[in-house]
Amino acid sequence: MGVPLDTTKYQSEAFFQPGDFIGYIRNLGRLGDRPAPEAVILSYQRSLLEYVEASRKVKPAGGYFGHQVSFLEETGGRVAIAGRFGVGSAAAAVMIEELIAWGVKRFISIGTAGSLVADLPPGSLLLCDGALRDEGTSYHYIPAGGLARPDAGLTDRLGKALASHGLDCRRGPTWTTDAIYRETAGEVQLFRNEGALVVEMEASALFSVATYRGIELAACFSVSDTLAELAWRPEFHAETTEDGLKRIFEAALEVL
Repeated sequence: MGVPLDTTKYQSEAFFQPGDFIGYIRNLGRLGDRPAPEAVILSYQRSLLEYVEASRKVKPAGGYFGHQVSFLEETGGRVAIAGRFGVGSAAAAVMIEELIAWGVKRFISIGTAGSLVADLPPGSLLLCDGALRDEGTSYHYIPAGGLARPDAGLTDRLGKALASHGLDCRRGPTWTTDAIYRETAGEVQLFRNEGALVVEMEASALFSVATYRGIELAACFSVSDTLAELAWRPEFHAETTEDGLKRIFEAALEVL
């Protein structure tokens, strides 16, 4: 059987919505007093958060989101960065569901990804324009069929910003999987043949939630390792990987 087990759920309302939970937190007096930012940059790597905190004036949101969301003061509170909420499709989906319910309208997700092709080595950048859905979360939002897609307009604007910064950024699809430690050679060959250039853990779920909720979301990756030769070569802490994350952040901030 596929996911979800009960496909009639697409015609049914959920028992409770993210807005109900945020309302519950607000009624307890734990949400905080500061209004939601208009846009949020999602970060999964500690090094990127440390870079932002060291190079920018940031202020924690306080309240419920205080540990995870920091406002970028140079934007007058319009843009924030979110991190420390975990990795993977389920964690990322819960995070943006609650942020959307708070009032956030636009997201750019910045993370690392493993290359599936030889001409996209570690240190490369990939602007994601679609995701093969090999995780479970997205299917509870959108029925099976085709790639999950980011917002086209926001993706194009991010691509132009990256180009204006002089960055050579490839554009293409990803393979999203929940099971980072169960990636196989057969899967690499299969999904590479279907057009995927990289593999990561969040994009297809994020795109599906964003589509379901009607908000804008784009994603871009710094390639941190490669499976292209059917052997794993990690470069997560290489200077080129770290520099890629920083450069994507600067372009994302400009766009948002």
